[in-house]
Amino acid sequence: MRGADLGAAAGYHLSLFTFYLSLFPYATTVDAVTLVEMGHEPHSPLAELSLEAIIALLHSRGLRVTKGRQKILETLLEATEPLSLEEIQQRSVVDGVTPDYATVFRVMGLLEELQVAQRVHLNRSCSYFELLDPQQHYDHLICTQCGRVTLMVDSCPVEKVEQAIGKRYGFTDVRHSLEFFGKCPECR
Repeated sequence: MRGADLGAAAGYHLSLFTFYLSLFPYATTVDAVTLVEMGHEPHSPLAELSLEAIIALLHSRGLRVTKGRQKILETLLEATEPLSLEEIQQRSVVDGVTPDYATVFRVMGLLEELQVAQRVHLNRSCSYFELLDPQQHYDHLICTQCGRVTLMVDSCPVEKVEQAIGKRYGFTDVRHSLEFFGKCPECR
């Protein structure tokens, strides 16, 4: 595709997305509705998000679970917001030993490949990662002033758009990571 064609295609898809989004202008709080009922079928191979479940998955794939890998998993499970590779490395000290950056990078790549973790784009100079919870989907609000990340645990504002896009283009297991940017209440 030539540059002009790409620009036109991107403009069309953005217009289509904007149209779909306009159909669902308000996100409402979900009360006692499962993700499957909401249309967010779990994409994770895990039934639950726990250290034991992740270790069992790794073992089922013939992978070893070293002390370092286990500490990285514990760090991710304890995190309340997405973490950079450097933050994961700094928080994953075992017996006074910090895992090297390459190890953290490889573990996160493996977890992404297994669909246990995802890369989150926070409009920063490096990538951030979080574990995928098979029981709950959430998107992110990022403060452009202080960088605070807030998880949106209410119903997803684009869940029906996601379904429509999958149906339109013949995709299955469609998922997304959505970030909104603005000023948090403390920075207004």
